[in-house]
Amino acid sequence: MPIEYVNTVQFAGDAKRAMGVAQTTLVAQNFQITSSGELELQFIGPGISSTRENPLKAMTEGAFVIHDGAIHVKARLGGAEWMVKFLRIFPILLAVFFLTLWGVLAFFIPVFRLWWIFALPILVMSPWLVLAPMIGRSIQARTKNAIDALVSNMALIGTSD
Repeated sequence: MPIEYVNTVQFAGDAKRAMGVAQTTLVAQNFQITSSGELELQFIGPGISSTRENPLKAMTEGAFVIHDGAIHVKARLGGAEWMVKFLRIFPILLAVFFLTLWGVLAFFIPVFRLWWIFALPILVMSPWLVLAPMIGRSIQARTKNAIDALVSNMALIGTSD
Protein backbone atom coordinates (compact mmCIF):
# COMPACT_ATOMS: atom_id res chain seq x y z
CA MET A 1 0.00 0.00 0.00
CA PRO A 2 1.59 3.29 -1.07
CA ILE A 3 2.29 5.87 1.59
CA GLU A 4 0.63 9.15 0.58
CA TYR A 5 0.94 12.50 2.30
CA VAL A 6 -1.44 15.40 1.79
CA ASN A 7 -1.28 18.78 3.49
CA THR A 8 -2.68 22.27 3.03
CA VAL A 9 -1.30 25.56 4.34
CA GLN A 10 -3.14 28.87 4.06
CA PHE A 11 -1.43 31.27 1.66
CA ALA A 12 -2.06 34.79 0.42
CA GLY A 13 1.00 36.01 -1.42
CA ASP A 14 3.10 35.81 -4.55
CA ALA A 15 2.56 32.34 -6.01
CA LYS A 16 5.55 32.67 -8.33
CA ARG A 17 7.94 33.32 -5.41
CA ALA A 18 6.46 30.45 -3.40
CA MET A 19 6.83 28.02 -6.30
CA GLY A 20 10.37 29.30 -6.83
CA VAL A 21 11.25 28.22 -3.28
CA ALA A 22 9.89 24.72 -3.91
CA GLN A 23 11.56 24.42 -7.31
CA THR A 24 14.95 25.58 -6.02
CA THR A 25 14.78 23.23 -3.05
CA LEU A 26 13.74 20.22 -5.10
CA VAL A 27 16.22 20.75 -7.93
CA ALA A 28 19.04 21.05 -5.37
CA GLN A 29 18.07 17.59 -4.09
CA ASN A 30 18.13 16.00 -7.59
CA PHE A 31 14.39 15.96 -8.14
CA GLN A 32 13.14 15.98 -11.72
CA ILE A 33 10.54 18.68 -12.36
CA THR A 34 7.89 17.17 -14.66
CA SER A 35 5.57 20.15 -14.87
CA SER A 36 6.05 23.71 -13.76
CA GLY A 37 3.71 26.65 -13.82
CA GLU A 38 2.92 29.72 -11.77
CA LEU A 39 0.37 27.84 -9.66
CA GLU A 40 1.53 24.22 -9.92
CA LEU A 41 4.75 22.23 -9.66
CA GLN A 42 4.91 18.48 -10.28
CA PHE A 43 8.01 16.43 -9.61
CA ILE A 44 9.59 12.99 -9.45
CA GLY A 45 12.07 12.31 -6.66
CA PRO A 46 15.19 10.16 -6.46
CA GLY A 47 14.09 8.15 -3.40
CA ILE A 48 16.36 7.22 -0.52
CA SER A 49 18.61 4.30 0.25
CA SER A 50 19.81 5.40 3.67
CA THR A 51 18.42 7.01 6.80
CA ARG A 52 21.17 9.64 6.60
CA GLU A 53 19.89 11.25 3.41
CA ASN A 54 17.76 14.37 3.24
CA PRO A 55 14.25 13.27 4.25
CA LEU A 56 12.71 15.21 1.36
CA LYS A 57 14.26 12.63 -0.98
CA ALA A 58 11.80 10.06 0.37
CA MET A 59 9.16 11.72 -1.82
CA THR A 60 9.16 9.82 -5.10
CA GLU A 61 6.48 11.86 -6.81
CA GLY A 62 4.15 14.66 -5.96
CA ALA A 63 2.81 18.11 -6.63
CA PHE A 64 2.53 21.54 -5.07
CA VAL A 65 -0.58 23.43 -6.13
CA ILE A 66 -1.69 26.92 -5.14
CA HIS A 67 -5.42 27.61 -5.33
CA ASP A 68 -8.28 28.77 -3.13
CA GLY A 69 -5.91 30.78 -0.93
CA ALA A 70 -3.77 27.81 0.09
CA ILE A 71 -0.73 25.78 -0.86
CA HIS A 72 -1.71 22.16 -1.34
CA VAL A 73 0.88 19.40 -1.36
CA LYS A 74 0.31 15.80 -2.31
CA ALA A 75 3.27 13.43 -2.28
CA ARG A 76 3.90 9.73 -2.54
CA LEU A 77 6.52 8.69 0.00
CA GLY A 78 7.94 5.87 -2.10
CA GLY A 79 11.43 6.19 -0.64
CA ALA A 80 10.09 5.84 2.88
CA GLU A 81 7.94 2.93 1.74
CA TRP A 82 11.00 1.21 0.24
CA MET A 83 13.04 1.70 3.43
CA VAL A 84 10.20 0.28 5.56
CA LYS A 85 10.05 -2.83 3.36
CA PHE A 86 13.84 -3.16 3.37
CA LEU A 87 13.99 -2.89 7.17
CA ARG A 88 11.37 -5.63 7.48
CA ILE A 89 12.97 -8.05 5.04
CA PHE A 90 16.73 -7.55 5.46
CA PRO A 91 17.13 -8.84 9.05
CA ILE A 92 15.10 -11.94 8.25
CA LEU A 93 17.11 -12.66 5.10
CA LEU A 94 20.35 -12.09 6.98
CA ALA A 95 19.31 -14.56 9.69
CA VAL A 96 18.34 -17.14 7.02
CA PHE A 97 21.69 -16.61 5.29
CA PHE A 98 23.66 -17.22 8.51
CA LEU A 99 21.51 -20.23 9.47
CA THR A 100 22.15 -21.72 6.02
CA LEU A 101 25.86 -20.91 6.14
CA TRP A 102 26.30 -22.46 9.58
CA GLY A 103 24.15 -25.42 8.54
CA VAL A 104 26.51 -26.11 5.63
CA LEU A 105 29.52 -25.68 7.92
CA ALA A 106 27.97 -28.02 10.49
CA PHE A 107 27.39 -30.61 7.78
CA PHE A 108 31.11 -30.66 6.90
CA ILE A 109 32.74 -29.65 10.21
CA PRO A 110 31.47 -31.56 13.27
CA VAL A 111 32.57 -28.88 15.77
CA PHE A 112 29.79 -26.60 14.39
CA ARG A 113 27.07 -29.12 15.34
CA LEU A 114 26.10 -27.27 18.50
CA TRP A 115 22.56 -25.97 19.06
CA TRP A 116 23.64 -22.55 20.34
CA ILE A 117 25.50 -21.77 17.11
CA PHE A 118 22.16 -21.92 15.31
CA ALA A 119 20.51 -19.74 17.94
CA LEU A 120 23.02 -16.91 17.46
CA PRO A 121 21.56 -15.46 14.21
CA ILE A 122 18.07 -15.53 15.65
CA LEU A 123 19.24 -13.94 18.90
CA VAL A 124 21.24 -11.24 17.11
CA MET A 125 18.43 -10.38 14.67
CA SER A 126 15.56 -10.43 17.20
CA PRO A 127 15.98 -6.76 18.28
CA TRP A 128 15.28 -5.80 14.69
CA LEU A 129 11.73 -7.04 15.13
CA VAL A 130 11.25 -3.97 17.33
CA LEU A 131 13.81 -1.61 15.80
CA ALA A 132 12.73 -1.94 12.16
CA PRO A 133 9.17 -0.64 12.63
CA MET A 134 10.44 2.16 14.86
CA ILE A 135 13.00 3.26 12.27
CA GLY A 136 10.37 3.01 9.53
CA ARG A 137 7.97 5.27 11.43
CA SER A 138 10.85 7.65 12.12
CA ILE A 139 11.66 7.93 8.40
CA GLN A 140 8.02 8.65 7.59
CA ALA A 141 7.75 11.26 10.35
CA ARG A 142 10.99 12.98 9.31
CA THR A 143 9.80 13.10 5.70
CA LYS A 144 6.42 14.56 6.65
CA ASN A 145 8.14 17.17 8.87
CA ALA A 146 10.50 18.11 6.03
CA ILE A 147 7.56 18.52 3.63
CA ASP A 148 5.72 20.64 6.19
CA ALA A 149 8.83 22.81 6.65
CA LEU A 150 9.15 23.29 2.89
CA VAL A 151 5.49 24.27 2.54
CA SER A 152 5.78 26.66 5.50
CA ASN A 153 8.86 28.24 3.92
CA MET A 154 7.00 28.57 0.62
CA ALA A 155 4.17 30.37 2.39
CA LEU A 156 6.49 32.62 4.41
CA ILE A 157 8.77 33.63 1.54
CA GLY A 158 5.83 34.01 -0.83
CA THR A 159 4.16 36.52 1.51
CA SER A 160 7.26 38.52 2.51
CA ASP A 161 8.31 41.66 0.70
